[in-house]
Amino acid sequence: MKRRKISDTTRPRARQSLIFFGLAAALWAGRAEARTRALEAVVLGSDKVRIDGLLREWPAKLDSLGEVVQGSGGGDPSASGVIGYNDKNLFVAMKIKDGKLVRTPSFGDGEDYASLEIAFPTKSGFHPYSVRLYAGEIGRSAGMVKFANGGAVKGARLVEAPSDGGYTIEVSIPWTAFPEASRVRVGIRAALRYADADSPGSVRTIIGTSAASGSNLPPLLLEAEQGLYRSLVRKRGLSEMPARFAVGDIADDSTLEAVAVYGSALTIVGSAYRGGKEYFFHDLAVPNAAAVTRLEIADFTGDGKDDILLVKRAPPPTLPDDDKEKAKGQRHGIAKEKKRAPDDSYREVLQVLSVSSGENPYIAFQHETAVVTKDGEIRNDVSLKHNGSKVDIVIAQGKAEGFDPSHYDEPMPDNMESSLLPWSPVKSRTYEWDGKQFADAGSESWTPKMQAPSAVREVKPAAADGPPPAPPPRPPSADELLERVYALYRRDHHVGIEKPRFDFVADVAGDATPERVLLQGRDVVVFGKGFKEGLSYAYTTVGVDSSKDIVDVSARDVTGDGKAEVIVRGVLHAKASAQLGGKVVDRHAFYVYQVFESGLRRIFGAETGRSLGDDSITDAVRFVPRDKGFALELSSGKAVGWTDKTYPFPIDKTPYGGLEPLLVPWGDVRQKRYHFDGSSYVADE
Repeated sequence: MKRRKISDTTRPRARQSLIFFGLAAALWAGRAEARTRALEAVVLGSDKVRIDGLLREWPAKLDSLGEVVQGSGGGDPSASGVIGYNDKNLFVAMKIKDGKLVRTPSFGDGEDYASLEIAFPTKSGFHPYSVRLYAGEIGRSAGMVKFANGGAVKGARLVEAPSDGGYTIEVSIPWTAFPEASRVRVGIRAALRYADADSPGSVRTIIGTSAASGSNLPPLLLEAEQGLYRSLVRKRGLSEMPARFAVGDIADDSTLEAVAVYGSALTIVGSAYRGGKEYFFHDLAVPNAAAVTRLEIADFTGDGKDDILLVKRAPPPTLPDDDKEKAKGQRHGIAKEKKRAPDDSYREVLQVLSVSSGENPYIAFQHETAVVTKDGEIRNDVSLKHNGSKVDIVIAQGKAEGFDPSHYDEPMPDNMESSLLPWSPVKSRTYEWDGKQFADAGSESWTPKMQAPSAVREVKPAAADGPPPAPPPRPPSADELLERVYALYRRDHHVGIEKPRFDFVADVAGDATPERVLLQGRDVVVFGKGFKEGLSYAYTTVGVDSSKDIVDVSARDVTGDGKAEVIVRGVLHAKASAQLGGKVVDRHAFYVYQVFESGLRRIFGAETGRSLGDDSITDAVRFVPRDKGFALELSSGKAVGWTDKTYPFPIDKTPYGGLEPLLVPWGDVRQKRYHFDGSSYVADE
């Protein structure tokens, strides 16, 4: 996290020193985007501002109204202007060169006037206003400040003064003229314009700082945003119009904060957020702003404060060069046609960031929602469901094409739940804030349209030796629920009425009759009609703190014996040393269990990720086809925050805590493969 002072030299009257916050050491600069001309407002302080039309308190250089909105433009008229503000009022100062002032008593559309085009952000969009500024005839009549589609602006003042070749105006407009201004003083859009009429009833030319309108107006930068633009947006050559934008009450008092995406950065700024003197940014680890496909503000936790939901397209897990394409081409002798260029491969990730009062945002929830490669795509549907004072997140099956499930070997994420795969028995899953974290609030089952992946024999045709692969997991039927055996487990282990988090059937042991596999608390439980004669069950307890630390349970025949193994992904928590601040270290674990009537036996376990605060390492796990079953391959993946100089842990060479060691990007071993030796997975020599 960094703090930096930003000196204000552009506007002499603006307050000095804006400090910005960041979660990343540097931002991906990316390619410079087209810039939109933002206006910087002058901070005029709380003292009474003199409105005399002489512009003595304003900067010498004003913003030129150089864009032709209507007509042909030219030397007459020409104009420049600036916007200022204090706690009570907005101010406009303009110099206008116009050979003839056309004025009528009606102050109508068909005469000379300046205007302030301004739009305020709301939760439902931008509310635009057009404020007409009519100079009076010097020495003869007063001017007028009125809304374009209404009457005079209550409390507004306008004073004109003669100037070389024209006149100047100075205007004050109470913030109260705009109801939205009581809650939001960031994210405002604005432009200044001047309309020139040669005679009453006919406007010949309109010039301005921008020809846009409404939400497309350029930003009007008040003090809280000026440091953001100078030290981030302009310095990085980014578009001055944010790629994604929303407002909400996410912190501190009831005023609204602006959340925006510029390039690869997520930013938060507010007039009261951190005293209006600091802004927050977080590097989203994406190549550019186009990789952020969704940004919404809602109260997901029900605490009366809004949270931030974003969906971003992240690069796929990093894998070493390892003949992956060659292996795919050899399977069953089939060469698959490429459907996408490698540059179009990505994973889509949904995140919810929550901001407690005065604190930095933290990731309260994340879930993979899409897998896109050159071979195909899987996209989950994401919807939001109101649940009292909070909002639940529903992840559901969506679009899927291109992938052959029996050949699917994309790495699964270890720091979040994976996308719902089209051959999964889960149709949708709902996540609800339980007071501490987002928890699984219920799943809907379905009969998958695609067959689940099973063991694949590389190169060998259909005549290969060995048993056929296990059928894919699916939801249990009424006959397979075996409620009496389930009730026996519940009684033995004092389990209440809570539903299992994962529940499916797969052929994991015994005869060809599928068994029911479910997660109850921290227990993986197995029973079935052909398992222990349908009279009892087997189970194992996963070594995590709670059921919520188990992020996925699935089944797949990885050993090639015709029976599916149970695959579990979980998170282990440990308190770090005092030197590391006593924070909690999260270790992401990948387990494979074989099922026997005597119980479940773990045949493989590996650490596939580690995180401490905002720093993390995530390894990739692949199922590599062999003549019989699959090898398991671990590859060092992406490090966020940590480097070889700052990584605070020793690099493990041997299993640690019963798990195969985590591979780090700067370690001597970048990839390690394990094969099944008949009883467990062991490392290749």
